[in-house]
Amino acid sequence: MIKTIIVLAWRNLWRNKRRTWITISSVVFAVVLALFLESMDRGSQEGMVRNSVQFGTGYIQIQDTLYNSEPSIDNTLWLPEGLLADLQTSHTEIATLIPRLQAYGLAAADEKSRVVMINGIDAEREHVLNGLQDRLIEGAFASENNQIVIAAGLADYLGLSIGDTMVLLGQGFHGATAAGKYAVSGIVQHPMPEMNQSMTYLSIEAAQWLFDAEQRLTSLIVHPKNPNRHAQLAQTLREDERLKDYTVYTWEELMPELVRTVEFDQVATLIFLWILYVVIGFGIFGTVLTMTLEREKEFGVLISVGMHKWKLALVIFIETLAINSIGVLVGLLISLPVILYFYHNPIPLGEDMAGIMEEYGMDAVLPFSLDPEIFLQQGIIIFIISMVITIYPMARVMGLNVLKAARK
Repeated sequence: MIKTIIVLAWRNLWRNKRRTWITISSVVFAVVLALFLESMDRGSQEGMVRNSVQFGTGYIQIQDTLYNSEPSIDNTLWLPEGLLADLQTSHTEIATLIPRLQAYGLAAADEKSRVVMINGIDAEREHVLNGLQDRLIEGAFASENNQIVIAAGLADYLGLSIGDTMVLLGQGFHGATAAGKYAVSGIVQHPMPEMNQSMTYLSIEAAQWLFDAEQRLTSLIVHPKNPNRHAQLAQTLREDERLKDYTVYTWEELMPELVRTVEFDQVATLIFLWILYVVIGFGIFGTVLTMTLEREKEFGVLISVGMHKWKLALVIFIETLAINSIGVLVGLLISLPVILYFYHNPIPLGEDMAGIMEEYGMDAVLPFSLDPEIFLQQGIIIFIISMVITIYPMARVMGLNVLKAARK
C-alpha cells in the first residue's frame, strides 16, 4: 500500500509540472536567500576574528604565568634551546611555532616622536600566521640587526622613508635601559588602523639585544593546522609536562571583548534571520495555499469514489516531502557556486566604507564564508519550515466537505 501511495504522489507531482515547479522555486529561493545572507554575515565575523587573531594574539599563546596580568618585559618566559623543535615534533597538530618579544617604547625621528609597539619577530614564521611579508609596500624585512620595518601610518607621521634612521627608547629586562638606532628597511600597510599607526618590527635577535633579554620571549604563538580545533590543541598543550611552568591561552581568553562583539553580532543576525524565516514561511505558505485550493475538487472526487481521507493526506504529505527535498537540494546546488565565487572574490565596498570597516579590523570588502555548517543549518531550517506548512493542506483534506468540494 505504501508503495502505491508513493507512486501516486510522484505521478501527481508531474501531472501539473507548472504548479510543482512554482512550489519548488519558492523553496529554492528561500534556501538561496538564507544561505547568501548567513554566509555574508558569517564571513564578516570570521574576517574580523581572523585579522584580530592573525595580527594580534594568534590562536594560542604560551606565556609566563605572570605576563597576562602584568604585561612587563620582566615577566617574559625563558625559552630553552630545542623546545620549539621538540614541541612541534611531539604535537603533530601544530603548523608552526612563532616566537615574539613585544614591548612598548618611544620611537623618534628628527622632529617627532610617538609611543610604539616594538615587535621582535621571526619574519618567516610570522608570515605563516598572517602573511605579513605580503603587506610590504616598500623595501624588505630586516636582514641585519640594525634594520627595522615600520607601519605605513607611523612612517607618514614621523616623515620616514626607506633608509632613514629611527631611534628606539624603552625599558629593558630588570630595569636595563633599552636604546638603539635603526635604519628603516621596509614599510608595511596594516589592515587595522591602530596597528598602522604604531607597529615596528625587529628581528627576534635584535629585540632581545635591545631589551637585554637573551633567549626570552613575551609569548610563543602556536599556530594550529586546523584553526577550528585550536581549543582542543590548547588543552593538549596544558597537559604537556614541558609547559607546566607556563600558561597556555586561547585567543578567546586573551580577547574577551572580541568574543562579546562577535556574540552580539550573532544575536543581531539571529533576529534578522528569524524575521527572514517568517517572510519565507509566508511566501511558501502562499504557494501551498494556492495549490491546495486549486486541488479541492480533485480531493473531493477522490474521497467520493472511496479513497480514505488519511490516505489522501498521506499522499499530500509525500508530495510536499518530495517538493521540499528537491527545493532544498536545488537551492544548495545553486548557492554553492555563487557563494564559492564571492568567497574568492569578496564584494568591494569602496573608499567611503573603508574607514568604517577598518575600525573593526577588516578590509573594505564583504567577505563570504564556506563553513559547511551554514549549508547544513540553513538547508535543515528551510526544510523544517516547509514541512510545518504541510500541516495546512493535510488538515484541509481531513476536514474537507466532500459534496461541496466535488461540485466546484
